[in-house]
Amino acid sequence: MSLGFILGKASRDHQEKLVKEIEELKKKDPRGNFFYLVPNHIKFASEVRALKMLRAMEQPEERLFAETNVQVFSFTRLAWFFLKNTAFYQIPRLSKAGLNMIVQNILRIHQDELTVFRGEQGQMGFVSQLVSQLTELRNGCVSSADLTELASSLKNNGNSAVDLQAKIHDLQIIYQAFEQATLGKYNESADLLDEMSRYLAKQNLKHSYFFIAGFSQLTAGERRLVETLIQHAQHVRIALVLDKPYINQQPESHDLFYRSGKLYFELYQRARKNKIPVLMDEYAGKMRIQNKSLLALEDYWIETTKMTPMKKTEIPDEKALQIFQASNRFVETREVATRIRQLVAQGYRYRDFLIMTRHLDLYQNVLQPIFEQFNIPIFVDLQKKMTDHPLVELINALFAVKKRYYRYDDMMRLLKTELLIPQIDGHPMKIEVFRECLDLTENMVLKYGFEGRRWLQKEDWIYYRFTETDTGTQTDAEKAKTHKANLIRHFVKEQIAPFLKKVDEAKNGLEAATLLCNFLIAQNVPQRLLEWRDAELEKGNIEAAARPEQTWDTFCQLLDEYVLALGEFEFDSDNFLELLQSGFEGSEYSQVPSTLDQVIISESGMVQMNERKVTFMIGSTDAVMPDSITQNNLLSDADRLKMEPLLQDGQYIAETADHQMAAEIYLDYLAFMSGSERLYLSYPSGSEDQVGIKPSRYLEHIQQHFSLKVKQVAAEPALSYEPRKFADDFIGTMRTTLTQLLNISRQAHAKKTRLPVFWHYVYRLFQQDNQIKPLTQKLFESLDYKNIPERLQPEIVDQLYGKAINTSVSKMEEFYANQYAYFLKYGLHLQERDVFELSAANTGEFFHLALDSLMKAIAQTGKTIAETSQDEINQLLHKILLQIKELPQFQILSSSNRMNYLSRQLIATVRQIGWSIHQQAQRTGMRPLKTEVLFGHVGSQDGLRPLTFELPHGKKVNVRGKIDRIDHMGVAGKNYLGIVDYKSSSHIFDFRDAYYGLALQMLTYLNAVMKNLDLLTVGEKVDTVQPAGALYMHLYNPKLKLKEVAKKTVDEVLLKKNKYDGLLVADPVMLESLDRQLKEKGNGESVVYPFRRNKDGSFKARRHQLVTYTELQLLLEHNEELIRQAALQIFAGADALNPALWPNGRSALQYSPFKSIFQFDALLPENNYHRLDPLSPLDILTTLKNQKGAQMNDEQN
Repeated sequence: MSLGFILGKASRDHQEKLVKEIEELKKKDPRGNFFYLVPNHIKFASEVRALKMLRAMEQPEERLFAETNVQVFSFTRLAWFFLKNTAFYQIPRLSKAGLNMIVQNILRIHQDELTVFRGEQGQMGFVSQLVSQLTELRNGCVSSADLTELASSLKNNGNSAVDLQAKIHDLQIIYQAFEQATLGKYNESADLLDEMSRYLAKQNLKHSYFFIAGFSQLTAGERRLVETLIQHAQHVRIALVLDKPYINQQPESHDLFYRSGKLYFELYQRARKNKIPVLMDEYAGKMRIQNKSLLALEDYWIETTKMTPMKKTEIPDEKALQIFQASNRFVETREVATRIRQLVAQGYRYRDFLIMTRHLDLYQNVLQPIFEQFNIPIFVDLQKKMTDHPLVELINALFAVKKRYYRYDDMMRLLKTELLIPQIDGHPMKIEVFRECLDLTENMVLKYGFEGRRWLQKEDWIYYRFTETDTGTQTDAEKAKTHKANLIRHFVKEQIAPFLKKVDEAKNGLEAATLLCNFLIAQNVPQRLLEWRDAELEKGNIEAAARPEQTWDTFCQLLDEYVLALGEFEFDSDNFLELLQSGFEGSEYSQVPSTLDQVIISESGMVQMNERKVTFMIGSTDAVMPDSITQNNLLSDADRLKMEPLLQDGQYIAETADHQMAAEIYLDYLAFMSGSERLYLSYPSGSEDQVGIKPSRYLEHIQQHFSLKVKQVAAEPALSYEPRKFADDFIGTMRTTLTQLLNISRQAHAKKTRLPVFWHYVYRLFQQDNQIKPLTQKLFESLDYKNIPERLQPEIVDQLYGKAINTSVSKMEEFYANQYAYFLKYGLHLQERDVFELSAANTGEFFHLALDSLMKAIAQTGKTIAETSQDEINQLLHKILLQIKELPQFQILSSSNRMNYLSRQLIATVRQIGWSIHQQAQRTGMRPLKTEVLFGHVGSQDGLRPLTFELPHGKKVNVRGKIDRIDHMGVAGKNYLGIVDYKSSSHIFDFRDAYYGLALQMLTYLNAVMKNLDLLTVGEKVDTVQPAGALYMHLYNPKLKLKEVAKKTVDEVLLKKNKYDGLLVADPVMLESLDRQLKEKGNGESVVYPFRRNKDGSFKARRHQLVTYTELQLLLEHNEELIRQAALQIFAGADALNPALWPNGRSALQYSPFKSIFQFDALLPENNYHRLDPLSPLDILTTLKNQKGAQMNDEQN
């Protein structure tokens, strides 16, 4: 029995010293068994290096080498080696998820006995936090009985820690129940170590030698095991990164080697207490690091912790220690990849490099793509959690569907995992077919709001297409969509729904877990996972191929643990899901490097094998170097400080945050010394979500002490770079060099200068390389790219539009708002996905249909609206609205309580508008002649003819539309026809928009009426008919203010708010009859129409809303010309990206769904708005008169 230490700074080769001793002892004791214990994290690499060293010592000429008496283990693997055939080892071991399940049940049982923890069970993460605390106590050899004594000591000492006493009270209750629930039934890692200590104490270890390396601190269980080995093994040798022995006292807490020195002191004292011989300390003699610059850094780092003043010095080799700053993490990582490629070209291997940072998650989005681009193989030495695997998502979504009853989000989450695939004729649906069916299903769900019970209904879903002229049609294409969507729905109804019903009926956890497992197996989920594995193996993705099986195995283990812990208790689905989620969150994929020649990427807080030559410390910022330690434990740092003095010998609790912070300087020291030849320190000065990032103060101290230059890494090379500087800073691979060549070329292109000779040479090299030439040509095309749509060729125009354009006014307005948007929407027929919502179009359709039905119902009574009473109107509306709500397109109005409320609002608005129209009819001579009048619609029997304009080359444009209402009035032998357009928002007639083609509707509709007089029954000759105007009616239920009804009646105020707005002909005879009450009053403002009567009998309106017949004719002719010109340009292939921009800053891009396609950028010289001049109505009318005069002069000449 003996204990020995190997000491030495991090620059020394401790492993070489250990292996040499193993080799010497093997010769002295051929029967000896040698156990080399290291942290589990580096076990594989340690074993490989140890065996290489032994082969070099014993059989240097042999290629193959095997060693039977030397084992490289972690502590847990050592337990397997000794205990694998014992009864104890066969006891089930619980994962953290299984422990969570036990503690969850304990909290439920002992809820009433708790104080501070009462009611915390439902808090997110509390159970997991509590399990971590219990595990910490158990690993520290603190039992529930010890907690009882500790609470008593706190009380007897008069300690005022009331909160701590309350915590310990609750912890003792839970911990005692936890021990009772697990003792002899389940094992943990701490139990294994304790059992191994007891087991080895009884064994003959006379020929057993133990060598321990890579540790600076041990858990209580590990320490107890080491003490057992010291007492019973033939020899124990421990290697520590430590500059000197600490025999009689511990090092100071600020000492760099505090942890390892403290461990040395404690083990040394324990050995002396047990009268175990302690051998003379040996020192690792071989210098692992030969570079003088790195050794100077080590000396400086050690001295700084001693608070010793040091003079600035310069390092002998500037290449060995470098600092660089990058603008962001992408540029920083790219610089690292560039350096690696250049060093590999000098003879380094990829396995010679180690990249470290304190927290890798900050770099997770840039590492893989950058290193792939540089063709550098990497192994990210960081365990990845299983929480994002589709199997985990399937389970979460499955229970979400159950809980929230077939909500859209949950259903799509479930089905898009692609693990539940319907079967057709006994075979799983092909994945391409399934995806198509699922996409169509999702479209239908969004379009019609199919949720909840609609998934389980008997009737099939039906895909309808709603148009202006019908209430729902179904073509063959729609029938095919219906069939495919119902394949998915039937699968949900027949497979998923019965399973969820059975789960609801499950009596206990065992029954529910069995149902879930059998369901997944019946749905071929394991087989699907195996198919994913095989697909990844074919691609050579070994790491990804292992994940499906690992996730399924973890799921099965979690189910087993759930059944063991809670299988007999009543099933709670929420609790079950929470426990599974917790289990997956704590589960990680096992990883093994796919090749030995890889760049290792790891975190600086993890133990590393010191066999790398070059280390890159990235992300060296003040936020993580040193790292900020925050405790998230049930026992606070203050609690720990009060408990520590009361613990017995051999009992431990975790360090406080202050102690962990003090250890940061040691962790960074180990990281600095991990490479034997070079160390690069780098940091970003900014990121996407943060600016002004500061470098670590450690880095600043190193830079100042050694007078190092901080290299500023450029995001891209400058045009002025010399070839040598570019090669040093950017040359990596051909692909990455091509990126920089493109950057340089873009700079030259922008400055309109020639590409330097060196870059021409590089470009020619790429053009001669068959592999990179296609990509080079494609990328260089971007230099001349401009965001300008190509004009459509005649053959394409013919295919898109044919010989005749059958269009609507809104389409023509779209063309004038943005030609390219017209091409996308009506040429390529791009559409937004329909969603189940109450849009402005839906409400408008509801209003239109209600008012049209009302007018037709009144006409059937043989009365006019003026002759119909308000009660009769209300009765008619009641019947009409009930019928409308039953139509398929208005199912949304009864889909939820909110929609029922909105439905009542719509109905109230229709009643208000019905009242307003009735009141208006009492005051005016105008009467509705026809409503919802179609013109230009093929197949419409009673519609009007289209507006047809013949164009050159045998082409033409047909304009169609639907006029909401045509009004008629006969006065003094004349007949006046006007149109009314219902709007869900406030509208005025905008002369400027009409002039620029952005408001064609009202003039086009009025024109259509005047050109179809023969089809409109007015009871008089056509030549007596004159246009009255074109008006908007705002359909809304206005809110009244108190001051508005103070001087006028409510009816007057309401009527005024629903008055018409738009354009009227300034015909005194007609205007006198439009508002008869105004004539009786003599003067004043009309509450029905947009004009006022002056005392002298003349009429006036704001915004030039009264126009003469001549002015109206000019507007109508200009409107026709706009339609012709639009059609001519469309046939000519016009598709310019020219969004209209109004003087107030509003643009046609504002609500466009195609912005991602436009990629419009006003800063680009080629992207320009079509700016509308702020013309007044008078300016526009004057311009039209001048244009008309000029045209007449041209015709006369």
